[in-house]
Amino acid sequence: MSKKGRGGTKASGRSTMARGHGKGADRQVKQVRLFSWRALQIVMLLVLGGLLLTGCTSLQRQEEARLCSRCDPPPRGCTILTVSQGDRVFFGGNGDWINLDSNYYWVDPGSQVHYGAIYFGVPTNVQQGFNEKGLAYDSNGLPSAPVNSHPGRKPFYGSHSSYFIRILQECATVEEVIAWVQEHRWHKAMHYQMHFADADGDAVVISVGADGKLAFTRKPAGDSFLVSTNFNLANPANAVNYPCWRYTRAQEVLRDIDDRADLTAEHAASVLDAVHVESSKSWTILSLVGDLPRGLVYVYLFHQFDAPIVLNVAEETARAPDPGPLRDLFPPETVSRVDQAHQRLIARSYRCDAAGRIWLGLVIASLVVFFLLARSKRRGLAMWTSVVAVLGPAGLLLWLIATRRRAGTLVEAIGDLPVYVVGILTCLLALILVPRIAQSSLLQLLALHGTPLFAGLLLYQAPLLARATRSSYVRTVLRRLPSALISTNLALAGFQTVSLPLIKWHLGFCGFSLSALPAWWAIVVLGALAGGVLLYAYHAWAVRHGFVAWSALLWGTGETGDGTAAISSPPWRRLWPWIMLSFVFLVAGATLGRSG
Repeated sequence: MSKKGRGGTKASGRSTMARGHGKGADRQVKQVRLFSWRALQIVMLLVLGGLLLTGCTSLQRQEEARLCSRCDPPPRGCTILTVSQGDRVFFGGNGDWINLDSNYYWVDPGSQVHYGAIYFGVPTNVQQGFNEKGLAYDSNGLPSAPVNSHPGRKPFYGSHSSYFIRILQECATVEEVIAWVQEHRWHKAMHYQMHFADADGDAVVISVGADGKLAFTRKPAGDSFLVSTNFNLANPANAVNYPCWRYTRAQEVLRDIDDRADLTAEHAASVLDAVHVESSKSWTILSLVGDLPRGLVYVYLFHQFDAPIVLNVAEETARAPDPGPLRDLFPPETVSRVDQAHQRLIARSYRCDAAGRIWLGLVIASLVVFFLLARSKRRGLAMWTSVVAVLGPAGLLLWLIATRRRAGTLVEAIGDLPVYVVGILTCLLALILVPRIAQSSLLQLLALHGTPLFAGLLLYQAPLLARATRSSYVRTVLRRLPSALISTNLALAGFQTVSLPLIKWHLGFCGFSLSALPAWWAIVVLGALAGGVLLYAYHAWAVRHGFVAWSALLWGTGETGDGTAAISSPPWRRLWPWIMLSFVFLVAGATLGRSG
């Protein structure tokens, strides 16, 4: 009886174990199926969000194109030059804008009391002009700057364009232009600088100096050149962009021309060709080269430098044609080529904006999926929300991996990334929007390294960790500083290696506008993930030696007796090798980024 009982007990045990194994297997199968279904839902939501945003982008851009003539054009960029060699003098300029139909051509035949001239632009916004005496005018757009009042000078009433027209009507040389400007009152502010040149090879750029006085930047006498773009030659802090690649490139090409046997209109046009713009946000719609001693103007529509028309100023003022669109002066085959090139750039613009909006859609969809899946996981919600909100689908994927595997090292690396992405984006915007930073290599270095470092330490790590440990803010800052320095260097190494070359390419392909920021955001995230690989190596060492922060904050591992998280940071003496190594990676990343 006892043997049978014992045998029955063993059989019952085996049956129970089998049922347990079966239930465990069923549970695993259900988890796999659930995970697969959720992954499929994630993919479907991300794809749907991207498709919806792409469609909305296309429809919106088509409507923008249809209404373009009623929109205010963005600030235009220009490259203007005067170059002389012996008795040859050429004046040239590119007009960079976005509205192809914004240029008209009209003629003032002159009279017995004023000179005749030909003009480009519109009467209320004269962009370029050439008068019958060989005096030429163009201007560069700038941020508005105040001009000192001169109550003792001759008053002049009218718009800014009225000044330019009057100068071409009354002046024949640059010396006369300077005298006229010094005799008359100017407007209270200037949002441009004027570039004048004459048939004798003299040239001047007139702008407002830092002191509010009108400044005159003269072309050197003899065989020389003068270039102006969208920064104030007398006050570079007053700039649309400075340093300006078009200014540097134009000077390089002009120096090369200077070494040749003779100067021709084709050589001058080659300078404009070298600096013309074909981005999705702005393009060179008009280029002019004036042979000032001969009174000839070579006109190039939409950077078609192999198909100019040539206008004779004396003949045009004599026949005084009716005003009309500039494109009507060109042969049909040239206009057809221009329209095709214009449509290609419009299509590029759609693609550039669609890429940024798709990224925004992916971020929003990732947040929706994250909140749906994390409803029952309240701990660490704030941290993971910031990770997904900043890193988008990459943050969502990292959250799934880290929470399922309880990967402490991965959590430590991920926790550092969001603030660096925000800091780097802020720095990039500052470099573009604040000319003073772009003018100084030291300020650029401080902005690129200091913004992520101090934003990450002072505004992100220290407040969160000080609250979790109930420690003082200053003490937390001092403890986290060496670790934050290493993390910043490693994150920047990834950014400079991966993101910087991509942003340079994006600037050249798409140009810059506020709509480019989402695409830059995605590019910076790619660089941050590359830096995250280096951060993972550092945090693997730190976790192995018992130094944790984000994982302790997230999971409450190693809580102290009073319920605070047992967060610890490596001291300076333990981190010197890592600090030195992080600077090596930083320099290597900068070198790779500049060569890329």
